[in-house]
Amino acid sequence: MPANRTILFLWLATFFLPGCVEPYTPVINESQNSLVVEGLLTDQPGLQNIYISRSSPLSNPSLIPDNNCQVRVIDKNGNSYPFYLQGDGVYYNWMTASQLVPGTAYKLVFNTVDGKEYESDYQILPSPCPSIESLYFEIETVGTSDPEQSLEGVQFYIDINAREDQTRNYRWELVETYEYHSAYFIQNYFDGVLHSMPDPLIYYYCWYTGRVNNIFTASTKYSVSNRITRYPLHYVSNQTSRLKIKYSLLVKQYSISDDAFQYWDQIRKQQQESGGLYETQPPHIRGNVYNVDDPDELVLGYFNVSSSSEKRIFVDVHREIRFPGNDCSLDTINNMDEMPDHNMYPVYLISLSPAGAGFPFGIGPRRCFNCTVEGGTNIEPYFWE
Repeated sequence: MPANRTILFLWLATFFLPGCVEPYTPVINESQNSLVVEGLLTDQPGLQNIYISRSSPLSNPSLIPDNNCQVRVIDKNGNSYPFYLQGDGVYYNWMTASQLVPGTAYKLVFNTVDGKEYESDYQILPSPCPSIESLYFEIETVGTSDPEQSLEGVQFYIDINAREDQTRNYRWELVETYEYHSAYFIQNYFDGVLHSMPDPLIYYYCWYTGRVNNIFTASTKYSVSNRITRYPLHYVSNQTSRLKIKYSLLVKQYSISDDAFQYWDQIRKQQQESGGLYETQPPHIRGNVYNVDDPDELVLGYFNVSSSSEKRIFVDVHREIRFPGNDCSLDTINNMDEMPDHNMYPVYLISLSPAGAGFPFGIGPRRCFNCTVEGGTNIEPYFWE
């Protein structure tokens, strides 16, 4: 699930709950089934995506893809660009530089299977986004709710030094990639028959890529200069495997309109500054998408039109940060009669014999031998250093 859709869903979980100063058990309307729309049209030629889904009741929280829409983007010059279903509520179009012209206004239009028509306000594609002047990190220790415990980790910062005539509103999306290793390599595997592993390291090296599920916004609209210095982005602690080998962060920077900034900044505040789930009344944050025939219908999300730039940074600090030990202890198997049954196949093994081959073997959870079990891939990213 893309980060923005995840955030919208988490915010939706609080939207329908009336609040007060004291926590309470709310009465939840299980019939709510609102559209959730998230679109991002940038000035970068290539694949442009629109996400359309339905909200779900709190008793069964999830986003429900809507795969039955007719979707298009229209510009004020009369051009219409159809978007095609990819699956899971994702609609796409490959757009060229000649179709993505700064200063041109675009809007989203779509019809649902029940004949309802929805559209967004027109959004003007801004002039080229300022570049990121500097993306950097510092090793920092932060406190926790336990005064006796603290976390070590890496705090990322960003600097921007834009011209006075460039955008004043910014939003950032972060994509992290990190290398991690399994605790043991695989010498043998057992699936009813004992086999030697042709490549013991095939599941030892892995890389995981995913979006950071936080919102970052800033504006210089009321500042003298169009400069942002030492803006804090993502913090990565030593409580995961992210920093153990090598970590990379890709920062995507978007220049956005005043209306888009107001929307995303409210979502950011709701996400980061609210209390517990039932402690405060969340604001009614409405986006720019609406039902043409029923403007009062609640439609969640926003159709964004932005110019963009990006920057990547690599982090290699594992020797400078302490990490907790892994929990990959091994059980010992001394003969074939002790091998697990077929419900656990394949069983990965490593020899514990002094000669380094044969019985006794050590076995443990698959995640300790096969790094892909943790959600990553054993294919190295093309950009990895």
